[in-house]
Amino acid sequence: MVGIDTSISFESYLDRANAAQTKEDLFQVYSRTVAQHGLNRVLLCLATDHQDIGESAGMGFMHNYPGDWMKYYFEKGLEKIDPVMIYSLSQAGSYMWDEIPRKMKLTKKQQGCLNMGEEAGLHNGICTPLRGPNHAIAGLSLASSEKTDSFDGNTDMITAYSNHFYLAYRRLGEKETAGTITEKVLNYALTPKETDVLSWVARGKSYPDVGTILTMSDHTVKFHMKNIFRKLGVRDQTNAVVRALYFGLIHP
Repeated sequence: MVGIDTSISFESYLDRANAAQTKEDLFQVYSRTVAQHGLNRVLLCLATDHQDIGESAGMGFMHNYPGDWMKYYFEKGLEKIDPVMIYSLSQAGSYMWDEIPRKMKLTKKQQGCLNMGEEAGLHNGICTPLRGPNHAIAGLSLASSEKTDSFDGNTDMITAYSNHFYLAYRRLGEKETAGTITEKVLNYALTPKETDVLSWVARGKSYPDVGTILTMSDHTVKFHMKNIFRKLGVRDQTNAVVRALYFGLIHP
């Protein structure tokens, strides 16, 4: 098995994680701990902005994935279609990557993304979706660099470690931004027209396409999207769609 350290108990993990003074220290504690279960590859993704701790959405904030794979992943824009993170939006607990093709209809590119991750040395993948205040969404994706005799299958422990990591990560973020961020409670009430516009954007339509469908100018579509960004507290249409889907403002 990869990187096993059987000396790390759950209680020991809590002590070490809670004593971490920086996010980097916390990440190292978490990484060493999940390695005892055979998962020595770790990646943290913030699927939405985390305004209360001053962090924007993005992939790979902290990770020890193969560098060549991450470079290729971003060069090819795979973060936009990655089925692991998309599948997370509908899940409450940890799940194995290999269940995704059985539960969700994938495009050819999405299946290729999973296959290439395997070829890059990411085996026995497991993801834990994470939820924070104001509908913040994150995820921890773990894998093993060994194909066989690696992950011990203890998803309950991975879920426990991952959820505590997220809480501790947020706690450290709150300390870093103390006094610099005044969080506002957002009002997520979209108008019927804003709902129509965002629903078509969520289906992959461009602004001109939406204008044609809804018989409005490109300028008007952009005006509605600007208001949507403001109401949802986001800066781009991807985050707007994710947050609206999560909150039930639009439906796939």
